[in-house]
Amino acid sequence: MGCFPISLDIWIRAIAQNVWHTTNPSSAAYQAAGNWFGILSAVQAVASVAWGFALSKTAINQRSIAYAGGLIIGGIGFMSVFFIHSQFALIAAFIMIGIGWVSMNAIPFMYLTSELDGENDGTYLGLFNSTICLPQIVASVASFAVFPLVGQSMPAMLLIAGALMVLGAIATRWVK
Repeated sequence: MGCFPISLDIWIRAIAQNVWHTTNPSSAAYQAAGNWFGILSAVQAVASVAWGFALSKTAINQRSIAYAGGLIIGGIGFMSVFFIHSQFALIAAFIMIGIGWVSMNAIPFMYLTSELDGENDGTYLGLFNSTICLPQIVASVASFAVFPLVGQSMPAMLLIAGALMVLGAIATRWVK
C-alpha cells in the first residue's frame, strides 16, 4: 500500500500530459486529469475482477498461454497510453491494463500454490513474494536514470513499461 500514492502520481501525470496537455499540478486541467483517472481506476478494477474470474476457470495446462496473453494485452494497454490523446480512448487502455494487472499478480501465485503440499506454505509464498518485490525495487531505482533519458515524459515511461511486459510475455515460453 505504501507505493499506491506514487502510482497515482505516475498515472495522473501521464494522463494530464497526454490528454489535458499540462504538467502543472495546480492547474484545473491537471485536476480534471486526476478526476478522470479515478474513473479509469474503476474501469481497471472491474476489468481485473472480470478477467480474474476467467483466469480462475483456466485449466492448469493453459496457464502459460493465459499468462502470456494477459501480459501482452496489459503491455499493449500500457504502451497505448503513450499514443492516446483522448480521455475516452483511455477506457480501452485501462481495460487492457486491468487484464495485465490481474494476470501479472494472480497467475504466478496459481503456479506456485498448485505445487505446494500445504507444509510451509507461508514461507514459500513469502520467498516467492520477494521475486516480485526485488524487480520492482530495481525498476524503481533504474527509473532515476531512464526518466531523464525520455525527456521526463511519464507517457514514455509507460511505453517502456508496456514493452517490458510484452518481453515478459515472450519470456514465458521458457517457463515449465
